[in-house]
Amino acid sequence: MNDSLLERRLPVLILIATVTLVSFFNWSMGFGDWMMVPDDVVTAWHSLKTGETSGNVLQELFTTVSSAFLHADGRHLMGNMLFLWIFGVVVQELCGWKWLFGVFLITAAGGSVGQILLNTESAIPTLGASGAVMGMEGFYFGLATLRPRPDAKVWPIARPVSSTELATAAIIGVVLDFMGVIGPNMSIAYGAHIGGFITGIVISLIADRFIR
Repeated sequence: MNDSLLERRLPVLILIATVTLVSFFNWSMGFGDWMMVPDDVVTAWHSLKTGETSGNVLQELFTTVSSAFLHADGRHLMGNMLFLWIFGVVVQELCGWKWLFGVFLITAAGGSVGQILLNTESAIPTLGASGAVMGMEGFYFGLATLRPRPDAKVWPIARPVSSTELATAAIIGVVLDFMGVIGPNMSIAYGAHIGGFITGIVISLIADRFIR
């Protein structure tokens, strides 16, 4: 990649590097408090509504975002970072780095909300950037549905990929996730995937007004 292309990809690389480094630190040092536990977040939310703003309450609410920077193992991390690269690049190209980081953080929280709504009383910790990655997909899907977008050039894909192809890939991914809600693999936070995707679509409706 030439210097100008590398510069345009730099925000995506920084985001991927940040998630990767935090995940590695978690494996070596343990950031268990960063994982999101639906039941604990619901309790913290109720406490906040009563006016309590203690450190513990804010910490639990913070996990709706911080959990996106943790991963269970290398395979989990690599899978998420691959799709974050693909859709992060196209979002960066269309909207710029501010939207890239904003979409990641907001849809990470939206994914956590989706998981909480699906398993409100669950005491099982959740982690991973899957909700934010699906949020990127939902964001791009929304933009591509609203109006045609330029073909995307994402290394190492050999040819430019049309917005229709990318939008189709995004919707197939969320449909497979939705089908997984009734499947046997309960270790996957399907609620986070669907919540992130829907949040991404909602943000795209706002973003479209600013990036025409």
